[in-house]
Amino acid sequence: MGTNNNNKNMNILFLILSSVYITLLLFIPSLTQPIMALFKTLPIGLLVVMVLKARRQLQNRIFITLLFALSFSALGDVLLALDTGQLFIGGLAAFFVSHAFYIITMLPIKNWRLDVVLLYLFLAIIVFCLFYPNLNDLLIPVLFYMLVLTIMASLTWMTDKSNGFLVLGGAVFVISDSILGLNRFYLEIAHADIAIMCSYYLAQFCLVTGFLQATSKHK
Repeated sequence: MGTNNNNKNMNILFLILSSVYITLLLFIPSLTQPIMALFKTLPIGLLVVMVLKARRQLQNRIFITLLFALSFSALGDVLLALDTGQLFIGGLAAFFVSHAFYIITMLPIKNWRLDVVLLYLFLAIIVFCLFYPNLNDLLIPVLFYMLVLTIMASLTWMTDKSNGFLVLGGAVFVISDSILGLNRFYLEIAHADIAIMCSYYLAQFCLVTGFLQATSKHK
């Protein structure tokens, strides 16, 4: 009972921290970049705490890869929050590594789903074709990033740890990054930053919750 209450409290705190940053984006976007970067990373920091508190129920490999995935996500958040036009590639690289660690966390693969892979590839190709003309020097980095994101989202269906939270997390991550890419390279979307961060926080929360639930069942 105590564990369930603690998890519930952590979930509520995550919602509060996420809401605080999104509120800042809405009403006080003029705050200095370092302050915005701090508030942006607090929800991900809380997810790190959730993983640390679940240490006993996690295999060493899963524990380590989850921490690395979240740590590189936090790094990517900071770089994108401080982005003055030159740090975008660094943020992209950080999230590339984060997705790679999520992929490692999902191993081994239980059931290969060609239909899922083709669906995500189809969606990725459509989005890529829309902003391809404006990528210029970022063509190769964005292409590789979209590839690793597609693999990560597809594997949420195929890992032996697959559950509703993991599948939702992968799908919403694709939505979040698609909005980010379209807004940056295709056309300006009204309140894109709000949509990106709402879907991003939901994706990260679902992925971590999905991994923790899966490992609890395996125990």
